[in-house]
Amino acid sequence: MSKIEIKDIDFGLCYEGYLWMSNENKPRIFAPAAMIDRTLLEGLNPFVAEGYLYNKEQGVSISIKSLDGELCTHRFDVQESDFNSCEVTQVAYHSHRMDGKRLHFLRYWAAKPNEACLGMEVLTVEKMVFVGFKK
Repeated sequence: MSKIEIKDIDFGLCYEGYLWMSNENKPRIFAPAAMIDRTLLEGLNPFVAEGYLYNKEQGVSISIKSLDGELCTHRFDVQESDFNSCEVTQVAYHSHRMDGKRLHFLRYWAAKPNEACLGMEVLTVEKMVFVGFKK
């Protein structure tokens, strides 16, 4: 995972996902994958309140959140092997205002010491990464 700027997003790729604009009552959905208009992410008003984008061919997942007037944007690199890893579980959530689409995430687990368990390692969620809509 790495924090990125909007200028770091490769707008030459097609992404599956959604962008929820601040002035709209439902998100703009990109399914099947499509090119994203850079100007949607560069404007101050309206702005992207929340967004998840995924490019399957390159294994690039982008998370966009508006927090206190700033866009918090992260890039995750997803390996094909992550979908079958014992350290990763697949989760699908029903969406809100997206015509019944199910959001597909990979949940990455990591063993970390826990004082409540006498310092023994317990599995904790390290990150959740969007990987498109569940088919």
